[in-house]
Amino acid sequence: MKNTPINKVLEALLRDKKYQKGLRLARIEESWVEIVGEQISKYAHVTGLERGRLLIQCDHDVWRATLHHTKPELLGRIEEVVGKGVVKEIFLS
Repeated sequence: MKNTPINKVLEALLRDKKYQKGLRLARIEESWVEIVGEQISKYAHVTGLERGRLLIQCDHDVWRATLHHTKPELLGRIEEVVGKGVVKEIFLS
């Protein structure tokens, strides 16, 4: 078995697109309360990130409508967390 330096392993891991996607999703989930606020975070949950689309499950139509009307603001807050262009669209269900 060949020994590979840990820095090479980490570099390869950080370049992996699936790993990067998982990291970005985790950052959004960790910052969710700051992004949407404490009250909404209780009723709306991030369920995935697919091809630039952030998937959010809402427990009630009221929260879905609230998030729908604040999409531009949400995208701006999400950009602050994961960078520009990572999330291009928000899908609410």
